[in-house]
Amino acid sequence: MNRFKFFDNEDDLTIENGKNISDKEHKNIPLTSKNHVFKAGEAKYRSEQLVLIKVDGIIENHAETKLEYKIEKIVHDDQFLVKVNLTDQIVNMQPNHLQEGFDLMSKIDLIKSNARLLVNQQTGKIASIENIDEIRNNWFAFKQEVEANTSFVKSEEMKTSIANYLSNTELQFTNENLLQDFQVRPFFELFFSAYLISDKLAVKNETKLYYSQLFDRLPVELDILATIVNETPDTINILKDATLNRENLNLSAFVKIYDERYKPRIGYKFDEYSFEHHTQVSYNLKDNLLADATMNIVETVKNNIEVFVDYKLMRID
Repeated sequence: MNRFKFFDNEDDLTIENGKNISDKEHKNIPLTSKNHVFKAGEAKYRSEQLVLIKVDGIIENHAETKLEYKIEKIVHDDQFLVKVNLTDQIVNMQPNHLQEGFDLMSKIDLIKSNARLLVNQQTGKIASIENIDEIRNNWFAFKQEVEANTSFVKSEEMKTSIANYLSNTELQFTNENLLQDFQVRPFFELFFSAYLISDKLAVKNETKLYYSQLFDRLPVELDILATIVNETPDTINILKDATLNRENLNLSAFVKIYDERYKPRIGYKFDEYSFEHHTQVSYNLKDNLLADATMNIVETVKNNIEVFVDYKLMRID
């Protein structure tokens, strides 16, 4: 999920001292293991996402996105791979003048989402992006297309805006930045988890890093409480409630952006900041595939500005 700024002005990860240790930091943990349940297969999923942004209590814009994914699990040379294809997109942005920018963002997400991913056999998380060169080549081709289609623009301000947008977007297309992006994009966050490689899930509390949608992706650390809601021999349903870790929040950085961007419009000074994140997910342990999930995110500066995300994911085949 990206912050809406267009051309306008789970095996749970190992935890030490309450911190996640990413795959990159698991330098001494092998990516492969003989104790696994990962098997080849295919599935299709559909997701629906609604994002609302309120300013001073009034809805300023909202975006609806419907996506369809096809995934293929592959076992090759003792490695576990998942090929993800984003096969369909339906996007709608209000007010209408933001639709063009939203369409552009959706096309960029399409490039990112067609990925062949190596699974860490200890965690079920994404270990690496196997087709990173292909993704980057697709980005460069798309960038050239955008530049060609906007070559007629005479306004120096608009030219600069387009150039800056493309330049900033290009920074996302590195292996490290895409991996970071996948960690917080709902489909990839939910799909890649311990259930992929084990039918014995150990539900643990964890600390996870997210990124603000209102404040230029500033880091937001969440303490996550995980609970098994119900389970059968074939399924397990897990609820995760996250609370903001205020001790590690660089609040002054949030206030600075608020004063520069939002206060001139709203008038009121920065008030209490909050970030809530709730997830409920069901896994099918017979074929080790995610069955369905819901996710809700609410980020607010009390009484002043709010972003609300409602996400639903369901297996359809």
